[in-house]
Amino acid sequence: MARTGGRRGTVALAVALVAAVPAGTFGLVAVSTYVSGGLAVLLGLALGIGWIVGLVRLVGAGAGCWLAAVGALLWLAALASVYSARDSMILGASGLTTTGRVTATHDRPQGKHPDSTYDVADEHGVPIPNGTVAARLRSHAVGDLLTVRYDPRGVAGARLPENVDLPRDLAGALGVNAFLMAATAGLGVAVVRNGRPRRVPFPRPGGGPRPR
Repeated sequence: MARTGGRRGTVALAVALVAAVPAGTFGLVAVSTYVSGGLAVLLGLALGIGWIVGLVRLVGAGAGCWLAAVGALLWLAALASVYSARDSMILGASGLTTTGRVTATHDRPQGKHPDSTYDVADEHGVPIPNGTVAARLRSHAVGDLLTVRYDPRGVAGARLPENVDLPRDLAGALGVNAFLMAATAGLGVAVVRNGRPRRVPFPRPGGGPRPR
């Protein structure tokens, strides 16, 4: 009876974690559209930490460290993909297109594919709301003219018009979230069938088991 109850608890936790992926990412992005950035960050941290703690509890402490790290990276990837889709939706529905002037450049040369971002102001010199634009494979200098699409409210980040692609971004968001949900469900099924993995002790430098 106790084993059946434990299995039911594991199944319930796995189902809750799977459902929390789209509810957490899409819900947080929807809420962040209407609340301050600081509050959105706090909500995101709370949701992410809660989900990771639940994931570690599902699988067990034996795989806690690496699972927490991988889970955090996947959660951030899912969240970023949903934010990108939201920005495309806002820019496509209510964004404005203008030709602005580059006022500052921010180069990131590290990595295999270096890129740059550019601060853009309108024709009167007023900074465009949330107007830091990424322009990969292009190089601009201060004073260059740049056509951008931006959100007058500053909720969505400005982009080059050709980078506003809602179908692509939405497909990416759904794909990343679906992958994370499937991976979580797979872990849940494995735990229900095989039990939680046992902690494997690390060998001592001098040999022999670790003292208890």
